[in-house]
Amino acid sequence: MAPGLDATSVGPWCYVRLPVPVQLKRPVDIHRLSPVLCQRGEMENWPDSTLDDVGRVARSKGVERLRTTAAVLLVIVLVAGVLGFFGVRSSTATAQGGGYGVDLTYPRIARAGLDVPWTVTVHRDGGFDREIVLAIDTSYFEILEMRGRLPEPSSETAGDGLAYLTFDPPPGDEFTFALDVRIRSGRQRGESGSVSVMDGEKSAVTIYFDTWLVP
Repeated sequence: MAPGLDATSVGPWCYVRLPVPVQLKRPVDIHRLSPVLCQRGEMENWPDSTLDDVGRVARSKGVERLRTTAAVLLVIVLVAGVLGFFGVRSSTATAQGGGYGVDLTYPRIARAGLDVPWTVTVHRDGGFDREIVLAIDTSYFEILEMRGRLPEPSSETAGDGLAYLTFDPPPGDEFTFALDVRIRSGRQRGESGSVSVMDGEKSAVTIYFDTWLVP
């Protein structure tokens, strides 16, 4: 038997390998012998359970920092949700040019499947003496599910990435065009767009805008 190893080293889960037949000092159950060589005292330092060091790991500085970071992120998400940052947040952009004033209300932040506002108001001192032509980026309509328009254009066409909507001149000096839309389901990315009031073949005034989508 190896030096320092005798029958008293054999415990319920400490087995010995006998290189040659030897005479043990006291009887040992031969069925407990296995090819694992166990030195005296080696098993005494083994934990009684694989969960013994869980408390020590859980109290480590690294784990504590992870818990703190996760808690802070959770609070930020909850506060953002309460303040409506994950819902629809609209914005209004204004521009002037060519004798026109334009106000656009659009969704600055939105989520898929939600109704969103989109309204453009055109103002002209002295009223409109001819048709109003709006040019809108066709790419922007890719994130929208169209349900209606008010008023309906008298004619429309498209070209060079723009949709041209023509409206009869309204009474008064203000004209409003609104889309009844929602963000398409499954959309994860926003879109940029523009809306222009045309003066012949050129833009009299243009507003550029962006819509961001959140999960």
